[in-house]
Amino acid sequence: MKTNGQLYVSAQIAILACLALTAASPLCAAANFLSAETTAPLSYTTFVGLTPIPGLSLDLPAASTAYNTAVVTLSMPNLYLNQPTSNIPMSATLELVAPFAPRGLVSATGGIGCDTSGTSNSAPKPITIVVAVPLGSASQPVTAEWAGNGSSTVNTNFHASLSAVLVMRQ
Repeated sequence: MKTNGQLYVSAQIAILACLALTAASPLCAAANFLSAETTAPLSYTTFVGLTPIPGLSLDLPAASTAYNTAVVTLSMPNLYLNQPTSNIPMSATLELVAPFAPRGLVSATGGIGCDTSGTSNSAPKPITIVVAVPLGSASQPVTAEWAGNGSSTVNTNFHASLSAVLVMRQ
């Protein structure tokens, strides 16, 4: 039969082992996750090409022995288009851009649209874009960008986020 003192020592050893295993797991490390988000209403109208979305950019760290790639995700669950004066179908382009990746520009593009003529506001158009960005010897920016088709405005009313999970890619 074990005494209370022996159980206490056994419990301490079990707690230390659990903490050691948890600390060694990269899935639990907060240092392997980056995020930026905005809850402000945003809109973009003028068509001059892709333009950075305010508040949705990250600085990715340099590669290390623990990670060499960032899996970057843009989540915009409440996008919509409006166009009060034109009958041209509404559309917008969204893009994730990492211009200084080790082998050059890395980007991923998506789009939303509304083909219903005469409609001044579209229904919500959620979009998620994911791209793997190789990490180099220095930190590098990654930015979410958007553009309308020149006659429509792309809007978001609330939460939009850009996040990165740092991983070791083989």
